[in-house]
Amino acid sequence: MIAFDITGQNQEIVEILKLAQQRSDLAQASEPSTLDASRALNVGLPGVTPTEILSFLTLVFTTGKAALEFFKLLREQMNHRGTQVVVSDAPTGKPVGLIAASTTDQALESLAGH
Repeated sequence: MIAFDITGQNQEIVEILKLAQQRSDLAQASEPSTLDASRALNVGLPGVTPTEILSFLTLVFTTGKAALEFFKLLREQMNHRGTQVVVSDAPTGKPVGLIAASTTDQALESLAGH
């Protein structure tokens, strides 16, 4: 099992949860939670103002391959919506990367295998 926190704007996180719930290779998904101000500033999401409310959810995948496939779907969603999200290692909270329309396959592979 491999777990990631996905952080982004509230509406984006709600849409990601809907997408995640359609996946059979997802072992678990938490409900979205709002970030406290200190964590929101430290997550590394470009273009976020200190007053903007961010949310995150934790996704647990059965395999790294399942995570990679989901990250590719997220990249597609980010492309359509013109947004981006931060991926963090769930156990440590350490950011491991950003998923946006411009994120390469190689970068996604690195995220999934962090």
